[in-house]
Amino acid sequence: MAGMTLDLAEECVGRIKEKAREMKLEMFIAVVDEMGKLVAYARMGEAGGGFGEKIAIAKAKTAVAYKRDTKQTMERYANYPGNYFIVGMSGLYPDEFWAGPGGVPILIDGKLVGGAGVSGSTPENDHKCVTEAIAEIGKK
Repeated sequence: MAGMTLDLAEECVGRIKEKAREMKLEMFIAVVDEMGKLVAYARMGEAGGGFGEKIAIAKAKTAVAYKRDTKQTMERYANYPGNYFIVGMSGLYPDEFWAGPGGVPILIDGKLVGGAGVSGSTPENDHKCVTEAIAEIGKK
């Protein structure tokens, strides 16, 4: 299986948009390849907020870097004293790291090919939208 392609990235965006509409959300959506490079980006309707684009991209990149969803990354490091890991990584990698719900790795045949990230709603909705939308992507 090849890595991330534009067609696959667009399929991911389409699935996320479909899930977001089902949930009555308007999201910022980013898909990156296995190296964390942006392949596709979309902003739905009136999705607003000054940081939505950057957050969605950072969530996708973080999911690739840690090979797990960003909610798991947040939970993994949240109990460190003073949250030093999350704060430190955010300082070292501004615009690249986000340890909050809404990012997932994209796996095809068990191989990491990229990541998807969304922003625009509550952390719980962001997580549900992207995880449910991407869950079936590698099961063709």
